[in-house]
Formats: sequence, C-alpha cells, structure tokens
Amino acid sequence: MSEPASPAWARDDAFPVKPDSGPFGAIDGSTQSRSFESLADLKAYLKTGKGRLDWVWTPESERLVAPEEIPSLAPALKKRRLIFAAEDEDSARRSVVFTGLAVLYGGYSHFQEITPFGFPGIQFLVLTIFGFLYFTARPWWEARKGRNSAKLLTRELIGDQVPEARFELWMENQRTPFSVLLLVFVVLVGGVQFATPELGIAEAGLVKARYFAGEKWRLFTAAFLHGNLIHFILNMSALWYLGRRVEILARWPHLAAAFFLSIIGAGWATVSWLPTQTSVGISGAVCGLLGFLLVFETLHRPLVPRPVRRRLAGILVSLIVIGTLGFKFIDNAAHFGGLITGAAYAFLVFPRSSSPHRPVILKRDYAIGGLGIFLIATSAIGAILAMLMHTS
Repeated sequence: MSEPASPAWARDDAFPVKPDSGPFGAIDGSTQSRSFESLADLKAYLKTGKGRLDWVWTPESERLVAPEEIPSLAPALKKRRLIFAAEDEDSARRSVVFTGLAVLYGGYSHFQEITPFGFPGIQFLVLTIFGFLYFTARPWWEARKGRNSAKLLTRELIGDQVPEARFELWMENQRTPFSVLLLVFVVLVGGVQFATPELGIAEAGLVKARYFAGEKWRLFTAAFLHGNLIHFILNMSALWYLGRRVEILARWPHLAAAFFLSIIGAGWATVSWLPTQTSVGISGAVCGLLGFLLVFETLHRPLVPRPVRRRLAGILVSLIVIGTLGFKFIDNAAHFGGLITGAAYAFLVFPRSSSPHRPVILKRDYAIGGLGIFLIATSAIGAILAMLMHTS
C-alpha cells in the first residue's frame, strides 16, 4: 500500500473526530467547544469575533476542519477578521504615544550617556525600539494584514487559504516533548544563575580571557546563561517557536543535533571575531535553528505552505535589524556563526525532495540525536555546577 500523496497536515485524519454534541460547532483556542443546530447559528457566532477560533465541524465531515474549508462561512470569517483588525488597530493607536515617547527618551539617554533603570543608554534605546515594534508596529501590521486577507475571503477565493490554515492548526496541536526538554534545561540554569552573584556570568559565561587560558568548557556552559531577564525571556520565546517547528517537521534527533552543533558554531565565531567581549546566551543556537529551517523548508517545499515559509524570512530580517541597532552589546558574531552552522547542517544532511512527507528518521539519526541530548544536558549541568561550586 503506497503512502498518502499529501503532507501530514493535509490528510483526512490530521484533525480529531468531531464532538457528538450537535450538527454544527466550533472549538476555540481554549479547546472549549460550542455546538449549534444550524449553519446560520454557527455563522452568527463567528461574526461576533469572540476568542481565537481553531476548528469547526459540520454534518458533511466526520472530523474537525479548518473554518476556511467551508466556503459558505466566508462572509462570517470576513466579518470576524475585520473585527480583529479593528481591535489591533485600536491597540496600536492607544500604545503609540507611550512607545513613541519611550523611544525618544531612549535616544536622549544614549546621546546623553545616562543609564535609565540601570541599562546603558544604547541598551535602553534598543529595548524601547523593540517595545515600539512589539506593542505598536506589530498590531498595526496585523491590522493591515487582517484587512488585506479579509478581502480574499470570498466563496471563490477562500480555498486558497486552506493549506496555510490547516498547517497552522496541525502545528499548534502537535506534541513536542524535546522542545520542552530544551526549555527545561535553559530554565534550570537560569534559575540558578539569577540566584547567584553577578548573574553567574563570571563563573560559567564565555569570558574570553579565561577561555584562551584553557577553560574551553565555557564555550558550552555560556550558551545557557543570559545577561538579564529580558534577554532570557526573548530567547526562550524564540527557542519555543523555532524548536517546535524543527521538532515537528524534521523530528527531534535533528533538533538536538542542530541545536548542539549551533552552540559550537556560535561559540567558535564569537571567540574568533570578538576575542575580548564576554558572551552568554542561547541565541546563537536559536539562530542555528532558524538557519536550519530556512534551508530545510527550501529543500522540502511541498511540506510547508509558501506563506508559512516566508515568515522565516521575516524573522531573519528582524534579526538583522535588531543586530544592527544593538551591535554594541549584541553578539552578532555568535548569531551569524549559529545561523551558518544550522543552515550547513540541514544542507549537508538533507537532499532536495519533491515528497510532501516528513523525512524518515534512520537509526543513525536516533544515535546522533541521543548523543546531542546527552551533550546538551551535560553542558547545562556543567553550567549549574560551575555556579554552585563558586558559591559553596
């Protein structure tokens, strides 16, 4: 029997069986289901724009489906998106004064060489710019994108949005235990780090002078430390998004291998190009996962819808912008080294494929992945021991 000629997210059994609670219904982001007696009632609910919508069901299908798969729902979904677009636009309008003033104060702090809230001027400026992008520019962009996508929600064009909608729903509902494990390692080290003097950087960070003096192990332990809480949170969120994507599409052995090799690549780059600047943070390995996905998804085009692939390019552009603005304190060498390492790993391991299926995992892949997890765990434990031994 041949394999289904569709990617996993496009198959009939990709989504759960619908509830037996009514002929029509919807399930929101909190997995709460609502059943309705008629299609008109379902449409009325969708037009209210309440909560995030995941699946819907109708009498025609035995399983849950993406809302975009029901052409008759197009007008209701259009109304729903316009409501969300208006909310995003209102959020951007309400935040622009605060975030704009914060950026102006950040610029003033930088040029006057003052340290607001304990941050050097340039760091505070970049943080305020990031706040402007997240709290003002992002909702404005989402509003613009929502209005543009709403224009395409007609009975004739809504089918074009089905692949992206199914892919996103499928991704959100996949289990990713090894991505969780990576987060646990980072959280454990962070918990010890923030409880030790000077954030533990002197004890386990990549202090270049001590690295060159023979403490080569710092190349691995430093990846699990962070400069401050904001640095930690940003890296955790990026690791969660990119790590899950790698684990789901390429499977966990390649997540582990790409992650650990990117630690090495990022460390080598920063040691070579910034031999006097102390380095910490998992962002080099996170950039490695981004590089991996950029190459992997290019080599496996049928596996990922094109609009979803393009988002990775947006992340890369954001990385370049942030790195340019914060070049005085952001380790761009580590970011570049990790990015290239992850991309090179994907390019060397995976041939170009026209198959819509995820690659088969071989025994050697499991062995390499198991070794990668062991080395990652060893590095994290090493960072904890280095800090605890210093404080004992």
